[in-house]
Amino acid sequence: YIADVTTPENRGRAFGMIGGAFGVGFILGPALGGLLGEYFGPRAPFFAAAALSGVNFLYGLFVLPESLAPENRRPFRLARANPFGAFRHFARLPQVGWFLVVIGVFGFASNVYPVTWNFHGAIRYGWSEGQIGASLALVGIGAAVVQAGLAGTVIRRLGAMRTAALGLSVNAVAMAGFAFAGAPWMAYAIIPVSSLGGVASPALNTIMSNVTPANAQGELQGASASLLSLAMIFSPLVMSQALHAYSRDDAPVHFPGAAFLLASGLTCLCAVPFLLGIRANRAALLAAQAEPSPT
Repeated sequence: YIADVTTPENRGRAFGMIGGAFGVGFILGPALGGLLGEYFGPRAPFFAAAALSGVNFLYGLFVLPESLAPENRRPFRLARANPFGAFRHFARLPQVGWFLVVIGVFGFASNVYPVTWNFHGAIRYGWSEGQIGASLALVGIGAAVVQAGLAGTVIRRLGAMRTAALGLSVNAVAMAGFAFAGAPWMAYAIIPVSSLGGVASPALNTIMSNVTPANAQGELQGASASLLSLAMIFSPLVMSQALHAYSRDDAPVHFPGAAFLLASGLTCLCAVPFLLGIRANRAALLAAQAEPSPT
């Protein structure tokens, strides 16, 4: 929908606002869920989430207009209306496929935060539930500020390619920083740095959208979402085991930051498919991206 209603030079800002909205939800959602669970029972947050999802569905169904131009619409085909069909389609478009690999690997690495943050803080710093909640609130605030207020400006000034490279680099450095942060104040100091890495996802979405035909934008987002869902399935298995293996009492090397170091290494590996994708699409990307603005 975003790709249909925005121009290429404004997509970065639009994707950033979506990320910012997610950051706001990351702050308000746990707080609301906690209050509902405390006063109305443990099932109340789930009923509230279902109700909000229903309202969201009705808003999309009856309020949002159709964004896809008639000439870009295609007949429904079951073979393509699933993630594997979409993957097969984009496998024939290596210029998009490389960026999907980046999305998948980066999503796998980024899941280190929701998977291990609570346990890592409790094991390494002795954080209480309140301290863990406060640190997560800071993460959510940083994500909202950067993606909603900063991502679009950075993409306009640097272009989507440089912004994506910058975001991936900052994420790799921040994850490595969390891995070696031996004191709580160090972790708090790194949180703003990790928030700046939030420009990566809007920039990557902008790049992929700009090199995808207008009649395949929805398919692109579906394939991207499917990869992120697969990352959410398998990443917890790996990241939690990395934390356990190096934080248990009989660990050969006691290093509670192992999961973050692994995530940093995976983010660094994203450079390979990212550069291959840039090389395959350089002309199209240079034509689509906005010129850096002096203001």
